[in-house]
Amino acid sequence: MMRILPLLCFIGLVARVAAELSPPDGGEDLLDRGLLKVQADPAHATAREIEGGGWQLNINRPDEERPHLAQISTGIDLNALAEGEVVLAIIRARSAAGDAAVIEAKLQRSDPPYDVLAPPVPLELSGDWQELPVVYRVTAAAEKHRATLTLLCARQLQTVEVSSIRALKYPAGTDTSAFPRIRRTYEGREPGAAWREAALLRIEQLRKSDFSVRVHDADGQALVGKEVVLTLRRHEFGFGSAVTAELLTEESEDGRRYRAIVDRLFSRVVFENDLKDFGWEEGAEGRDERLARLDHAFAWLGERHIAVRGHYLMQNAVPPNLDDLTDPEAIRRHFLETAKARLDFAKDRVCEWDVVNHPVGWNGAKLFTARPGLAELDREVYGLAQRATALPFFVNEDQLFRPGRQSDETFTYLEKLKQAGFRVDGLGNQAHIDDSYLPSPMQVLEVTDRFGALAPRQAITEFDIVTADDEELAADYTRDLMIAAFSHPAYTSFILWGFWEGRHWKPDAASWTRDWTARARAEVLEEWLGRRWTTSVTLTTGKGGIVQWRGFPGWYEVRVPGDGKTGVFQVTKAVPSGTVEVP
Repeated sequence: MMRILPLLCFIGLVARVAAELSPPDGGEDLLDRGLLKVQADPAHATAREIEGGGWQLNINRPDEERPHLAQISTGIDLNALAEGEVVLAIIRARSAAGDAAVIEAKLQRSDPPYDVLAPPVPLELSGDWQELPVVYRVTAAAEKHRATLTLLCARQLQTVEVSSIRALKYPAGTDTSAFPRIRRTYEGREPGAAWREAALLRIEQLRKSDFSVRVHDADGQALVGKEVVLTLRRHEFGFGSAVTAELLTEESEDGRRYRAIVDRLFSRVVFENDLKDFGWEEGAEGRDERLARLDHAFAWLGERHIAVRGHYLMQNAVPPNLDDLTDPEAIRRHFLETAKARLDFAKDRVCEWDVVNHPVGWNGAKLFTARPGLAELDREVYGLAQRATALPFFVNEDQLFRPGRQSDETFTYLEKLKQAGFRVDGLGNQAHIDDSYLPSPMQVLEVTDRFGALAPRQAITEFDIVTADDEELAADYTRDLMIAAFSHPAYTSFILWGFWEGRHWKPDAASWTRDWTARARAEVLEEWLGRRWTTSVTLTTGKGGIVQWRGFPGWYEVRVPGDGKTGVFQVTKAVPSGTVEVP
């Protein structure tokens, strides 16, 4: 949640000017006269009215953490906003200094605490006047006169001019694919990009190995001279998604389809909420039923050799379930007791743990460790985990690929943990991406190298991407981030934060729609996990029933053509040979 400080300095109003872009039919005006209001902290910016109407803001002392110190806004006068409705804003602006300028367009409440009503959108301005369309899908309702369209301008040294803002709203469910929009992209997207060719070559070299397996019958006798088909069923690398115990156990058509995708494509999953702290307290309502369902889900995954990440033992950024709890000892007791309960319950059914989630948090996040009496809470939980299990420990944070506070403070946090003697085996990068900032694959690899000095293992733990009705961009970025991660030896997994629109915190970021139609990003998963990054070979067993091949490590199925006999076995980089019984 982004909060904007109260108005800093009201300077004046102007009428909007004529427009160039034509909005689609069916929209209702949200602005009365489109009057623009400017606010500028005199210690950071100066404002002046421009010829023909509008405002200029000259930012002379930028503040990356407080871009609201210089802003231009207009009130939503004519209509209320309902959740799910679509707002099209058209902003006429330019960089008066000629260099590229960056502003952030926010649809927000007009009174404290200035909550956002839709995800904010950054805009890059050139030296020429442009009409920039922004499409919002409303996530929180607001009455008329209780919302504003606000342009935050104080992030960097720049001179910004805005001459008009228009805004219209459309009914929920409106198809916005034909709306005017800004086409976004990222460096390294083009076909044949050098980084991608190099990454694919590294995957062939780093991720594949030479393997062998001895095939025998139920009596242990080697099957010699038999034709066998070996097919990779489950990668050793952790390709997967967040899942729910409910859908893994639900007897419904949606549950069946959900499980089919998990079984077909994924080798590692993480429970979205089932292993978090809430609901684990003694006497919590429905606790026994939830644990029975979770046991069932663990069993289903175990039968299919699908690994499970443990997420999480504690979150330092105050989560909603504890927002009203203020007693330090109660908070401390809550995390220590529920962490022990979850460690005891999961045991080695998880392959690793996110010990601390969001250690530094987003801008404006409230942190437990900033409260009196809780400065060492994260280390107490870490110590408890170290005494309870030898499983790998991860620290999990977001926006590590984006330069700035969250990435830098996470690096410092890891340094201090290690200096204090805590075991940091891995770093989880949540990688919640939207088209406001698309780090290039080259930048991703550079950041990975930087954190590699502190965390020998790294994982993309919660990937999703939201774009402004550009599914092709979402699919391309999914493909390239997955290639970059799989090509780097530090990464152990690439996990989506959900894949089905029917159970996704950001429905627009789901790979399959509510009715199970595959979006382009789902086709990326099917192509790369189902067809490109797989191994299937037909061989004839030699002396001692042994066959040899080169492929991806993981769980394989061996099949004898014609008689339907099968067996399963595992080979890894560490243990490249195995045995398998074919009845």
